Amino acid sequence: MKHKLTVLVAISAALTLAGCSQTTQSHTQSSQSKTSKVAKNSSDNSNTSTASSKNKDTYTKLSASKMDYKTTASAIAVYAAQKYGDTWEIAVNAAKQGNLGVAFRSKDATGITSDNDGYVYEVSGTGKSSNARYMLAGDGADKQVTIFVKQRNLGTTSLKDIVAYLNQKNDADLVKQLAEKTQLNVKLAGDEDTQKTTNNSSASVIPSSLQGTWYTADTGNGNIDTLTVTDNKINDEAGFSMNVKAKTSGSSTSDGYMKQTTINGISFYSFTNMGQTPGQGSTYLAPHTEDGQSVIVSANSNGRTNAVYWKSEALAKKNSNKQFSDLKY
Repeated sequence: MKHKLTVLVAISAALTLAGCSQTTQSHTQSSQSKTSKVAKNSSDNSNTSTASSKNKDTYTKLSASKMDYKTTASAIAVYAAQKYGDTWEIAVNAAKQGNLGVAFRSKDATGITSDNDGYVYEVSGTGKSSNARYMLAGDGADKQVTIFVKQRNLGTTSLKDIVAYLNQKNDADLVKQLAEKTQLNVKLAGDEDTQKTTNNSSASVIPSSLQGTWYTADTGNGNIDTLTVTDNKINDEAGFSMNVKAKTSGSSTSDGYMKQTTINGISFYSFTNMGQTPGQGSTYLAPHTEDGQSVIVSANSNGRTNAVYWKSEALAKKNSNKQFSDLKY
């Protein structure tokens, strides 16, 4: 009898130990499973955070040293709309639905008084005359931009600072979208600066060596700009248009005159607005030869090359942003 009781007690103890072992193992597995889920969630959160951080760093950026004329106009408009609102904001909002038109005006026609002798650029998104205006001075990223509302000077800043501001605001995509819809040298409704040319324009003034349609890809982004020269008119798609007169006087602010000058051994023709002297604000063009091809060299008053124009788009693309040893840059 004692032997049977001893066996029963041993069996009961064994069963109790087995149950405890299974309970402990079950708790351990449950704990491991929870730990694994927490680790996975932590890893997922880390990946999400990393992806979010990467996305913040992938915004498109603008470069002040690599901006064509249309992108420059768009950047100035977006900057002025954000900084000053008013008619600038109206112009930009309208341009989002249509086009950003930029007209070239004279100071006399706009009533603006400024030491700057260049054009007044009038910006509109409606195709009508606007009070959103700016003027430019200098070259490249350090180009100075003076912003106006009608005749009121709102301030001057550099293109470099404008670009830094827009990049900080992550507005590069908006600037580029508007640039694609920007039209330069437009005539705005109500622009009283549009006048009929006088009979002097019928005379041939510009030498035949400059005449024709020319192309350049020296825009910094590979786009093609066209220069059209007739016997008495220049039209540069990049932002310059002039009726060239035989004398240094004219009835329209779109009139200009031509003079010949030699800079760095190259014979240039300067084209200057009426009432001004050749220099800053003038366009300098020279018939020239590069790689056995007739070209037009466009330069500033110091003879630094802005662009080389070719007789075909194919040649322009082939020589995009190429620098030639006989030209000054």
